[in-house]
Amino acid sequence: MRKILLLTLSLLYSQELPEMVPYRLLPCDYSPDEWLELEIEIIVPLSTDGIPTVHKEETLEILYERINFEIINPSIRNEMFTIDGKLYYLIRLPFNGIPWG
Repeated sequence: MRKILLLTLSLLYSQELPEMVPYRLLPCDYSPDEWLELEIEIIVPLSTDGIPTVHKEETLEILYERINFEIINPSIRNEMFTIDGKLYYLIRLPFNGIPWG
């Protein structure tokens, strides 16, 4: 039993921690009509030190697409996913009407 526990702990410590990406949905439907329009705001910039600008833009584009996917498919929410071998985890924050900063 002890060997299994030690093996499990070593596997957990050897795994890379996912990057948490908090976001929120902002209403941007200024004219009332039959469409509800939302804007996605990623709160904290990604830790992209030393990454080329093109790669950073592509990563942000994939993150926006993943957020759209999770909005349409709520059963898939709160799952980790990878982009170029790096783990990411999306955290949806509630919109309270106050600008983030």
